[in-house]
Amino acid sequence: MVVLRSPLFLVSLILFLLHQCAQKLWGLQFSLVDNYLDNLVAMPVILPLLQAERIGLFRKSQAFKLSRMDVVGATTYIIIISEVVFPSVSNRFTADWRDVLCYAAGGYLFYIFNHRPTGESDPR
Repeated sequence: MVVLRSPLFLVSLILFLLHQCAQKLWGLQFSLVDNYLDNLVAMPVILPLLQAERIGLFRKSQAFKLSRMDVVGATTYIIIISEVVFPSVSNRFTADWRDVLCYAAGGYLFYIFNHRPTGESDPR
């Protein structure tokens, strides 16, 4: 699917995987990166998967794009789960307003990159 070959998705996925390897396999610690990179790249990884699911499961056109409300709704859902629900049920999670900004920035980046003109007629 085209959406899973987008540069934003691929770069975000590679950054996430490299960061996980650096942290878990190689024992490298980078305070700022450890605290915020995964949150920043989460939505550019999750939202294309949601879009691909809609294309595949609901037989949408390859040109289908998530609406602004889809992006806002999915981003809000992830924020509520990760910054409200998880911290309230486990001490292993900490709510952080900067995480919310990172999730929102990632959602915004996805929306901007996903809705760039492609030169084709847009079926929206």
